[in-house]
Amino acid sequence: MLVEVIYKQKLMTPVKEMIILWVAMPWENEMSREELLATRIRQLERRPEDLELAKERLEAARIKNKARFDKTHRLRPRKIEEGDWVIVYDSSLDNQHSSMRKFAKRWFGPYVVKSANDNATYHLAELDGTRLTVPIAGKRVKIFKKRHDDEPNLDDLEEDESEQALGHEEEEKDD
Repeated sequence: MLVEVIYKQKLMTPVKEMIILWVAMPWENEMSREELLATRIRQLERRPEDLELAKERLEAARIKNKARFDKTHRLRPRKIEEGDWVIVYDSSLDNQHSSMRKFAKRWFGPYVVKSANDNATYHLAELDGTRLTVPIAGKRVKIFKKRHDDEPNLDDLEEDESEQALGHEEEEKDD
């Protein structure tokens, strides 16, 4: 834009010189009607070729970008399969600007994966088997890790409480 103001001409970039555009056509100040029509006809004749070339380049660029994205972006370290336990992110809070969202519960679950679809969505069910009606997007789901060895044994807790009660009774007798 600055070039237009200073030199009163539109800027010609190297790309415009390589690819024949409307701006780069051989225009002259005083063209006859025939020359003008011939120039426009040449431009229109190139249109299908230009469109095909643009289509090929766009398709190649998209394939290249997809390959790069697939190589560098991973949703998760391992694939979620049927039977896995997952939790679901509550994305409804993302567009709220209230201070209450700071303390809101963001993850729901756990749920069991009933089926994994090809389009990275999952059909989930509650732990009792009740299926959720809507499939959940893969980016809102993450693996829920169950505790196996750390679960407290209720019998051990009752024994500990009874031992503590006996210890308090002995202390009172000593006094």
